[in-house]
Amino acid sequence: MTRPYLIVEGGGTLFALAQEVVREIVPARSFTRLPGAPPAVRGLLNVRGTLLTVLDLSQRFGRGSATATDASVVIGVTNGRSLGLLVDDVHEVHGFADGDFVSTSTDVADSAVMGLGHFGDRIVLAVDLQELARQTLA
Repeated sequence: MTRPYLIVEGGGTLFALAQEVVREIVPARSFTRLPGAPPAVRGLLNVRGTLLTVLDLSQRFGRGSATATDASVVIGVTNGRSLGLLVDDVHEVHGFADGDFVSTSTDVADSAVMGLGHFGDRIVLAVDLQELARQTLA
């Protein structure tokens, strides 16, 4: 069975996010920094009167940092909680079958990583947004 994933890029790395948890994509604007938050948490973003925690997706996985001047925030919703993911670019929706993602080796051991797959001639890191939100918003 093929499931649709949104392919995004941050810090030169491709990430796959299950389309069913993506609510919308908004332009990145200025964030309100949260004192004491981990460096990957960029801060809070006001989206139509709702404060949203924004996480730099590439920095969270040690892949650099989102640097594009026209960066976007992908808003994901899981278990009634919203999380913004700062990315440099949004590519497209691509279908992956259940067996398309292979488990990662121990050097990338992270419960928010579902596995690695291929998107064209590049490697894509499949991210479990539910687990990422649990870790970030705990």
